[in-house]
Amino acid sequence: MSDTLLRPRRPTRAPADEARRATRRARVTIGVVAGVVVAVIAGVFVLGLGGSGGQPLGPTSTQPDGAKALVSVLREQGVRVVTTDSLGATRKAAAADPEGTTVFAYDSGQYLPAASWKALAPLSAHTIVVDPGQAALDAIAPGVSAGPELDGTLSPRCDLPALAEISRVTGSGTGYTVTSGASETLGATTCLPVSGGKAFGLVQVGSVTILGASAALTNQSIVDDDNAALALTLLGDSSTLVWYQPSLADLPKGSGTLASLTPGWVTPGIALLAVAAIAAGVWRGRRFGPLVVERLPVVVRSTETTEGRARLYERSSARVHALDQIRIGTIGRLQRLTGLSRSSTVDDVVFRVAGLIGANPAEVRATLVDTVPRDDKHLVSLSDALRDLESATARAVATR
Repeated sequence: MSDTLLRPRRPTRAPADEARRATRRARVTIGVVAGVVVAVIAGVFVLGLGGSGGQPLGPTSTQPDGAKALVSVLREQGVRVVTTDSLGATRKAAAADPEGTTVFAYDSGQYLPAASWKALAPLSAHTIVVDPGQAALDAIAPGVSAGPELDGTLSPRCDLPALAEISRVTGSGTGYTVTSGASETLGATTCLPVSGGKAFGLVQVGSVTILGASAALTNQSIVDDDNAALALTLLGDSSTLVWYQPSLADLPKGSGTLASLTPGWVTPGIALLAVAAIAAGVWRGRRFGPLVVERLPVVVRSTETTEGRARLYERSSARVHALDQIRIGTIGRLQRLTGLSRSSTVDDVVFRVAGLIGANPAEVRATLVDTVPRDDKHLVSLSDALRDLESATARAVATR
């Protein structure tokens, strides 16, 4: 019997050509998948900019650098904690009782401009600013500047009543320096000194407290040293705490687009990468021409394929698989013999055949499905049983 094979018009060796085409398809698929993954990660990053769940000191974050543990304890102590992510929402939350409200502000993304910092300070009786940048310092505490990084364990060494019962605080964060003029003019109080008193982990200027030892508030460090006492003393001195983490909503109008937040070379670079990806996909996934039917140069007998597969089954002792192939063919022929549709189940075939030949359905099912061959001899016996079952069914159908 002569078989045919689909081959490209251009003469090539079929196995090598098929391998090359499979490699091209795999490369194109990998490129597409990689592009989708990058797009998903970028989308998650952009969407996550406005939320506080995974941000450092996020009030709902359970990560080591989050602050959910502190917020939970504050609420258990009777402090009403309100979380906000815009200056407008913060103003509204503090407006009900400014004298009984503390505003906690942490601008990790540097979203707030100087004008917004100036508007933030008068909203409540006490404002705590964590790790502020220089723009924020110039607006709310002139004369205070960011200094060296904090390290080690810090002691208050100041006369603030709020820190009277505190002796040790985790010193990790940003240190701040204060000019002599600011100390005299603004009455700045410095605490938690480091580097021989040249920088401080906490500076208080009027109603504004600048906290550089921010690691003391995190889930990871809140239980160390006197960190919990420091956090509860500073943040729990009012009946209401507004936990404010600025977001994209605080950017000035016209500056909050994605294009304005990225360098100028990013958009052309993305466009160039997209063009290169499309070109690579067309190049590596191209076809050699339309497919045509081509006769094989040799005649292959159908029995050779069957015998070859049988030898493979025998060599690997795959008796169950070999019997399954015979059973599949037998069940298909029994469907046609008994007039059942191709969508009928094996149980339909079993009951129809058992009714025609007057046999027990359980025995018919055991022959068609359930019995597992123990050895080669048993396999041959089951194969003969399938043949006899098919012959008996054919005779029963013919006599009706």
